[in-house]
Amino acid sequence: MYKPWDAQFQARAMRTGTAAWLLQRLSGLFLTLYLIAHIFVIGTAVQGEDEFDDLLSTFENTPFLILDAGLVGVVAFHALNGVRLVLLDFAIGLRLQKPLFWLSFLGAVAVFIGSVVAVRNLIA
Repeated sequence: MYKPWDAQFQARAMRTGTAAWLLQRLSGLFLTLYLIAHIFVIGTAVQGEDEFDDLLSTFENTPFLILDAGLVGVVAFHALNGVRLVLLDFAIGLRLQKPLFWLSFLGAVAVFIGSVVAVRNLIA
């Protein structure tokens, strides 16, 4: 039976291991892009205190605070899933790969919800 090379990435055929691999890579890519943007923003401090303060004041708006909550969730997922991967590298919990993935995913969701609550208190 012929399977196209991208069959494992189709939503109906995606298994937990593929989802974990893909989410780890996407969260790493997002964090890399965020780090680059963060370096550019901090680099505006060289242009002067007023310009830097003006730029930082734009990040106090609601959409940026919501994105900050999302950033906390992505960092939590990437870190918890990374700990899961390190444990698997040391052959700890090999039979518990799926439950450990879902535990790391739910832990990241819990951290994200906590950060949304914290951001909601900042907005109100």
